[in-house]
Amino acid sequence: MKVGLIGLGRMGEGMSRRMMKEDIEVWGYRRNYEKAQEAYENGYVDGVCIDIPTLCYTVKQNGPGIFMMVVPAENVESTINDLLPYISEGDIIIDHGNSNFKDSRRRAENLSKLGIQYIDCGTSGGVYGLDRGYCLMVGGNSRAVSVCSPIFRALAPGLNAAP
Repeated sequence: MKVGLIGLGRMGEGMSRRMMKEDIEVWGYRRNYEKAQEAYENGYVDGVCIDIPTLCYTVKQNGPGIFMMVVPAENVESTINDLLPYISEGDIIIDHGNSNFKDSRRRAENLSKLGIQYIDCGTSGGVYGLDRGYCLMVGGNSRAVSVCSPIFRALAPGLNAAP
């Protein structure tokens, strides 16, 4: 499984590292390319891309792509708009930006008309999520959620995390 992760801040890097431990290939994008390159050099992602078009091309080389957004809620809409010219039917977008459910519903409806699945995945855990796991509230089309279940399993704390 290959994932494009948009937002390589401390939380995004932690999420990437958890996924990589489960053999999920993670390609990252961050507006500050020097910081993205630093994440790559530290082994926090499998690769980084200089822009959204390159990320989409890289992730979609062997079929539909999965794109995770670890950006603030106020940047989710513009990030989707940046993705739209480069994604297509069968692709999946996961929003970890803790968006308002009304915005998520609207986005899911609009994207479904294009054959793109949208998963609203409220996420908490911050920088401690790397070690402890991330609490996830996953909502979306059951097929898309099923396809992405290895991602959610990699990110979640797991049953043995609590005493």
